[in-house]
Amino acid sequence: MLRREDNELLTRVGPGTVMGSFLREYWVPAWRSDAVIANGAPVRVRLFGENFVAFRGEDGVVGFLDEACPHRRASLALARNEDNALHCIFHAWKINAAGCVLDTPCEPPARRAAFAANIKVRHFPVREAGGMIWVYLGSQSEPPAFPEFEFNTLPASHVFARRAPVHYNWLQGLEAHLDASHVGVLHSGHLKSGRRTGSLVLTTNDVAPRTEMVPTNYGLREGAVRDWGDGTTYARIREVVLPFFVFIAQDADQPGSGRATIPIDDEWDAEWYIHYDLHKPLTREFIESTMSGTSGDPNNWASNLGTVENMWHQDRDAMQTHWSGITSNIPFEDFVIEASMGPLVDRSLEQLGAADVILVRVRQQLLDAVQAFQRGEPLPWRTDVDFSRIRALATMMPSDTDWRSVDTIDYQSPIRPVAAE
Repeated sequence: MLRREDNELLTRVGPGTVMGSFLREYWVPAWRSDAVIANGAPVRVRLFGENFVAFRGEDGVVGFLDEACPHRRASLALARNEDNALHCIFHAWKINAAGCVLDTPCEPPARRAAFAANIKVRHFPVREAGGMIWVYLGSQSEPPAFPEFEFNTLPASHVFARRAPVHYNWLQGLEAHLDASHVGVLHSGHLKSGRRTGSLVLTTNDVAPRTEMVPTNYGLREGAVRDWGDGTTYARIREVVLPFFVFIAQDADQPGSGRATIPIDDEWDAEWYIHYDLHKPLTREFIESTMSGTSGDPNNWASNLGTVENMWHQDRDAMQTHWSGITSNIPFEDFVIEASMGPLVDRSLEQLGAADVILVRVRQQLLDAVQAFQRGEPLPWRTDVDFSRIRALATMMPSDTDWRSVDTIDYQSPIRPVAAE
């Protein structure tokens, strides 16, 4: 269990909170790039309990500003987007991507230019990579080094990123991706249905893997190890890149898979699923398969998830053959479970077991980091990190091979991965 006061510290992310200030010091994905159109409608983005607006000028430059116009606080999401600036529809104040007020037409001509020049709008550094618009919301004048994950360096055709706002706290989202033992239980209906291929199906044969962890300068590596008793071991090696990312173990011949849980506010989380192929464009068939059972909108692909009022569309009749009765897709099973805990779960009431060791470890890492931040110490997980060499892997290996020695970038398994049963 986690002490109630520590739970509050880790989960409260709004303006002025310690955790919110800490998390703002890292680059975060804010919106899909292709949803912010040149000269198109500005997009309202909520992060860490604050409201922002993203827009793209005709020159292609993306601006990320406070949503409220500095004049009378009208929403700039309603603004006209033209001439590489937003024009507030209330009094036509003109604001560019650098947060400069270029014009205030309703002011007297004699003071108009000087008045506008003295007003600033909060604006934030942005980067576009991996099909996403990333933003740094922190306090430093110079943002930290950008995380050059493999998917951030690929052509757009090789990456598909999708975003789902879900009604629970960001830490619940992160912990859903950390928990390895639930995969063969909660998701068994989908894994055994024949619609899934690859070694992931093997998790249903052993739902109590041996979980081992190695600390790293970006978080930790985890090995969920299953010994088959025939001289082989099935190892699922995951990478946890704190504070937001978990890379999900995939067979070497499958596209890579990353997850990010980004706080919208204390009770809402943006679940980012990032799929990428290092060698070739993702096929339309693959992208359609990832969106199966969803709303079909990559900017809000869980809008059809349901709520507690309709029990998230759980099909009790289907439970005769499908374990969870949540038949739409695997991610929705995770979303439903986390939402069912309530928007902000009280971890002081938990009764944890051996399978939860990674949750305990990561919670302690987060607590140590945010408490060090309070003391003014340097931030962890972003210095001297080669993000380009972070990759998860699922593989069969000889039992005398230590998964800790595996370089997931260069490793070539001497054993052919086991196909789905």
